[in-house]
Order: sequence, then structure tokens, then C-alpha cells
Amino acid sequence: MKFLRDAKILVKLAIPLLIVALAAGGFILYARASLIAQSEQTRHIIDVQAKRLALILGLQIDVSEMSVQARNLVLETRDSQLAGYETRIKQAKAHAFGQIDTLGKLADTPERRAANAELSQTLTALGAVIDRVIASAEEGNSELGRDILLSDGNPLRAKLWELAQARIDVLTAELQQERDASEQSAARATLTLVAAASSGLVAAIGAGVAVVVLGVTAPLKRLVRTLERMGHGEIDSEIAEAARGDEIGAVGRAVEGIKRMVAAEAAEQAEMRRRADAAASAERRRARAELADSFEQAMVGIVGAVSSSAVELQTAAQGMTDTASIAAMQAATVAAAAEEAAANVQTVAAAAEELGTSVQEIGRQVTGSAALTRTAAQEAGETTQLVQALNQTSAEIGEMVGLIANIASQTNLLALNATIEAARAGEAGRGFAVVASEVKELAGQTARVTDEITGQIGAIRAVTENAVAAIGGITNRIGEIDGVTASIAAAVEEQGAATQEIVRNVAQAASGTGEVTSNIVGVAEASEATGAAAAQVLGAAAALSDQSGLLNAEVARFLNGIRAA
Repeated sequence: MKFLRDAKILVKLAIPLLIVALAAGGFILYARASLIAQSEQTRHIIDVQAKRLALILGLQIDVSEMSVQARNLVLETRDSQLAGYETRIKQAKAHAFGQIDTLGKLADTPERRAANAELSQTLTALGAVIDRVIASAEEGNSELGRDILLSDGNPLRAKLWELAQARIDVLTAELQQERDASEQSAARATLTLVAAASSGLVAAIGAGVAVVVLGVTAPLKRLVRTLERMGHGEIDSEIAEAARGDEIGAVGRAVEGIKRMVAAEAAEQAEMRRRADAAASAERRRARAELADSFEQAMVGIVGAVSSSAVELQTAAQGMTDTASIAAMQAATVAAAAEEAAANVQTVAAAAEELGTSVQEIGRQVTGSAALTRTAAQEAGETTQLVQALNQTSAEIGEMVGLIANIASQTNLLALNATIEAARAGEAGRGFAVVASEVKELAGQTARVTDEITGQIGAIRAVTENAVAAIGGITNRIGEIDGVTASIAAAVEEQGAATQEIVRNVAQAASGTGEVTSNIVGVAEASEATGAAAAQVLGAAAALSDQSGLLNAEVARFLNGIRAA
């Protein structure tokens, strides 16, 4: 509460804007971090898991190629064809070892390294058996080579096949786990963004309302009510806003000064009325005493009474002149105080105008906040473009899976051709037909794996679409923040109206001080008129005294005349 009393209005109104800006920045950073995490997961699937799966499938194809060519070698009766079979066997063998070496580079756990070592050992053993088969074929002993291939080669090939299939099952399970983790991460990010956006919006609105109501509107209303009571003559109420350190405190202190001036003016007017009443009362008592003396002196003689009355009238006129002079001086003092009050009122008017300027500056700051909100919306749009790029990357993964499916289809055609050739060979091609059936099964497994990868890629694309929807929600929240900014601007306009009301009340106070000045001028003029009238009375008393002397002389002459008569 002390901060709301002492901070400037511009600082108070900047608090909700700062909350909005911090919340928007946090939302964008969190969304960007979530998208980067999703991208890392997708990159791991593409660069590591999918590559591992492709290498295992390629290894199976190479092993099948080695077995098929070895069987062709022992079944071939033409010496001219043996070199071609040996070349294909060596190529498939070298390619298979290359696949295992690449898998070793991608191994990141002891389990994977152990599995790769077992694959390498089994492939080495199978290669040694096939080398023995090649040596038997070169010696012309195809029957021995066939026996070696059936007794020693087939178990090793089956074991190698089982090891590769186990690796495929593990990779499939890991891909499923990574897909589930990606979906859960996207759901958590969406929920967090929605909750954080709602909380930030509520906090910004609450802070704005609290600042405007508690820090600006309420104290201004109290000042307006204080001015209204002062206009009705109530000057005893305390002005708590004068202790504030903001612009409203400056206005409150100015109003406090006006209250002191009005109180001083009222006290001076009361003192003037008291002195005037005391002077009139004393004058009435003295007049009654003089009238009693006049009646008493009337017993002495009419002429002496008139003379005494003239002297007393001169004294009363002089007293009235003195009283009028005192009243004129006091009227001048009150007029000076009224002019000082008018100057204070002008100071309050200037402070009110400065408050209006501050309100206009707040309006400009609110406009700047709207610009920040629009910038946040633009950054959210850029984040949406990043998600769309991630979706495009998933589509490229789909193309790679399609390429693997095409390879499986070609392998299936190769197995079909091998089956046809085995059928043509009759009894001698039975073993070749078995190998062709296994190759066909391998192609079918490859197709199923590619279907599973396609489904996982579809799930990833669905997650990215959810991320796009979440970012759209963020954009909508930013639009709501823009609406809050407009509400704050409307509150600023209401603040301007309240400021104009203060200016109007100050103008009324200035009018009141003007009326006080006019009344004091009237009192001064009345005092001057009273002094002039007292001077006229003084002259009349002097004339009456002269006439009383003449009357006394005429009475004496008349009495002398009577006596003389």
C-alpha cells in the first residue's frame, strides 16, 4: 500500500503492462523450448533409430545374399560361373561387416555394444563356413561344400537371423516408447501453456484494476468530495491524500493549502464582525449616556444642552471616522489574503493541468504496450512456421520409409524369381527354394516394419499439429491481452475526465475567492462612505456649536434687552 501511495501514476500503470510483457515472453520461451525438445526427439528417431533399423534390415539382406550365393555356388556345375558367385559372396560379406561397423558407431549403451559384438562374431563364423564352402567348390567337391553349408552354415545363419530379429524387436519397442514420450511431452506443454496464459491474464487484469482503483480513482474521488464539502463551508475534514508521494499527493497538498486559506479567511471575517459588534455596542452605550446627560443638562438650559450636544456629536463623529479607518485597513488585509488564496487556486489549477499531461503520457505508454503485444503475436507466428518445418521433416522421413518399402518390394520380386528358378532346377534347386522362401519372409517383415514406422511418423505429425493448435491458443491469449490494454486505455480516459472535474472544481474555488475579494472591496467602499459621512457629521456638529453660541448671545442680548427694558 505504501508503494501505491508514493509511486508515480505512470509507474503504477506500468506494473500490469510489465506483467503482460513478462508473461508473453515466458510463454514464447516455453513454447520454443518445447518445440526444440520435439525436434530433438524427431531428429533422434531419424538419425539414430531409423538408421539402426535400416542397418539391421540391410544386414539381414546381406546374410541372405551370402547364403543364396553360397548355395548357388555348390549347385553350379559350370566352372565359368563360380567366380561370379564368389565375387557376390565377398561383396555381401564386406557390406554386412560395414553395416555392423556402422551399428557399432551408433551404439550408446553396453547392451547395444554387446549385441553388436555378438552379431560380428556370428557373422565372422558364418563367413568362415562360407569360405570353406568356396574352397570345396573350387576343388570340385560340391557335395562336401553342400554338406558344410547345411550342417555348419544354416545354424549360424539362423542364429544371425534371430539376433537381427531381436534387435528389430528392441528398436520397434524403443520407437513406440519415444512416440509415447513425444505425445506426453506435447500434452504437458499444451496444458502448461494454457494454464500459464490464463494465470498471467488474470494476474495482469487484477493488478491493473487494483492499481487504477486503489492508486488513482479512489483517492481522486475522495479529493473531489473534500472540495465539494469545502464549497459548502465544511473545512474541518482532514485530507489524508496530502501525505502521498505521487501526483495525487501534490493535488492533496494544494487542496490542504486552500483549506488553510479558507479557514484563515473565515477567522478574519469572524474577528471583523466581533470588533464591529463591540464598537457598535460601545457606541450605543455612550449615546445613551450622552442622552441622559443631555436630559440632565436640559434642566440647566436649552442653550447649554445644545452646546453640550454639539460637542458630544463632534466626539462621536471623530470616533466613527476612526472606526471607519480601522475597518478600511482590515478590509485591505482581507483583500490581500483573498488575492493570495486566488494565487494558490491558480497553483492547484496548474497541478491539475500537469496531472492531465501525465494521463496523456500514460495513454501513449498504453499504445506502446499494444505494439509489444502485436510483436509477441508475430513471434508466435514464427514459432508456428518452425512447427510446420518440423512437419515437413516428418514428411521427408515418410519418403525414406517409402524407399525402404520399395527395397522390400524388390527383394520380394527377387525371392519370387529365385523360387521360379528353383522350380526349374527340380530336386537340385530345393535348397535354393528354401532360401528364396526365407528371403520372401524377410521382405514381408521389412514391409511390416515400414508400416509401423509410417504409423509412428503419422503420430509425430499429429503431435506437431497439436503444437500448432497450442500456439494458436497462445496467439488468441495475446489478442485477449490486447483487449486488456484497450480496457486500460479506457480507464486512462476516465482518469482524464476525473482530472477535468478537478479543474472545474478548482475553477469554482477561484470564482469563490473572487466573490470574497469583491465583497471585501465592497466593505472597504462602505468604510470609506462611513468615513465621509462621519466627516459630514463632524462639520454639522461644528456648525451646530457655532449656532449654539449665536443663540446664547442672542438670548443674553434678549435678556439684557429685557432687563434693560
